[in-house]
Amino acid sequence: MDGGRAKPEPLKLEAATKKPRRRFARRAADPPGIAWYGFRSLWGHVRHFAASAIASDGIDGREWMRPDPPEELTERIAQRIRAPQPDAPTLTEALETDLWIDYLADSGEHAGVTEAVARLIAREAWVPDPEGFGEILAPRGHLLIFGGDTAYPVATAREIHDRVMVPFNKALFEVGEDGERRALLGIPGNHDWYDGLDGFSRLFRYKRFDEDDAVVPGMIRSADTSIAGRAAELVKNIVVGDARDKADAMVFHGYRAMQSASYWVLPIAPGILLVGADRQLRKVDAQQRTFIRHAREAAEKKGGAKIWALLPDPYLAFGRPSTTGQETVEALGLDTDVDDTFLLSGDIHHYRRERVGQALHVTAGGGGAFLHPAPIQKDPDRNEPEVEWPDAKQSQRLLRQVPWYVALGRAGLIPHVIMGLLYAPFLGLGGWWAGHDGLGIATLIAGVVTAIAYAFLGGVRDGPYLPIVLLSSLAGATTSLIPMGTLQVFAFAAEHLELQPNAWLGGVLALTGAMVAGGLVFGGYFAALTRLGLEETQAFTALAHPGYKHFVRFRVKADGSAVDGWVIGIADPLDPRCKPVLVDRFRWVVDPEAAKSPPVSADATIVD
Repeated sequence: MDGGRAKPEPLKLEAATKKPRRRFARRAADPPGIAWYGFRSLWGHVRHFAASAIASDGIDGREWMRPDPPEELTERIAQRIRAPQPDAPTLTEALETDLWIDYLADSGEHAGVTEAVARLIAREAWVPDPEGFGEILAPRGHLLIFGGDTAYPVATAREIHDRVMVPFNKALFEVGEDGERRALLGIPGNHDWYDGLDGFSRLFRYKRFDEDDAVVPGMIRSADTSIAGRAAELVKNIVVGDARDKADAMVFHGYRAMQSASYWVLPIAPGILLVGADRQLRKVDAQQRTFIRHAREAAEKKGGAKIWALLPDPYLAFGRPSTTGQETVEALGLDTDVDDTFLLSGDIHHYRRERVGQALHVTAGGGGAFLHPAPIQKDPDRNEPEVEWPDAKQSQRLLRQVPWYVALGRAGLIPHVIMGLLYAPFLGLGGWWAGHDGLGIATLIAGVVTAIAYAFLGGVRDGPYLPIVLLSSLAGATTSLIPMGTLQVFAFAAEHLELQPNAWLGGVLALTGAMVAGGLVFGGYFAALTRLGLEETQAFTALAHPGYKHFVRFRVKADGSAVDGWVIGIADPLDPRCKPVLVDRFRWVVDPEAAKSPPVSADATIVD
């Protein structure tokens, strides 16, 4: 009991199904989800360019960091979670039992979605026993690990507070106190680096003087998070010479931050090193490579250890090689062709498990941000997954919504503003260009300019060149012909309805109609890229779909023989009637002789 409340029942998980869902709940939250083609997200892009410029100038924010020696980090966590043997060399030996870990990535966007995921994490769950003894009770993890992109669009202290800490603490207080003390770890993603890791450090950095013990877990969002409110606060601070107030520390109820750097190595069990890597200033830096190499060499002297690597972005993205992911794996000294390694990442916002050579590769980016699709177009060059959620059929169904979602301005108004600026010289107020001799030349110029812009937005620099050029040319031509078509439609309507509209009103209506039609082409272009497998992120980014959220609950066997994973998800997190499901279960066998069973097939989890 806690304050008179009964402890909630453990989650009973249904099997995830491949049957596509037709309807999903979308409801408001405070703060709401990001409109990724809106002006609020533009701030994130500006911060991105600034961070990239700083990195290009050779300023690496990791240079000052002094990562904890693995044995020191192990002892600190063991003391935090009240392990019986805190000076043991690994966490399972310190606990004298199995270690439980909860992992999520890409967490803080829509506050309501984040809170729904937090409610799942806060509860125990009945899960299938990999060793064939029915079900076991999977408790909340001793460790909670965030796998990058803690909040969006920029992981500032305020965004982390409002979009992550407040929703999590609401869920944790709702479940109630169980008397356990837990530890918090994280690695940064690109959205964390947009803020120079300031917000990230306030949440994850170990406080050596226990200042976070005096911090009350926040449950109330910031007073004014609007763009206008932030601008007013910034101007006020500049005028009066004050700095913006920020919390020295942010805490989750029952958890404490443990790390001193953005990367770390943690011996979690005999023969297993958990490595948290940070490459988000474009590469794993020399200091980090040396630190990880020394940790591995020390483990080899004690009999060797297999690597469980937490990556900021996946080794394979949508089944295709990711340059940054592969460079990170190489920097860690791993070879997927020969090393039996476990690679775990977020960054891509769906669930996918696959084999890469000898390595197990899991992408689990369902912590709260908008959905990314499964690849829809079959491609022999893609690696085939053993499990993906959602699948291609569901992704294709959702993709059909994108053009209309963008056209109606629900993805933000930046495309409409751009279309308005493009079309205003054509339409004017009352159709100034109608019958003008220069209309054809202006249409041609507009078509060429928009086709080039579409090609770059579609990733023509990365290829494939010809299909993207053809598709962008078609989109550019259609976009440029919209003003002409709009004038024809309005002229036809006026003639047949015998109307004589006011020139100014007619001009405004024509321009508005052209902007909506331009938005439809804009969304349709990205949807076509995704449908053909040419580019797989931007259409669903615009859709900002809240569905298919998940986290992974791990059990590290006390003897280090295996790591079991259960992926717990919810297809429609904003629908209170939607029940949690078991998306996947798997086992990474570290010591085949000691482990009692082979890896579990995914067929037992997701049903047709």
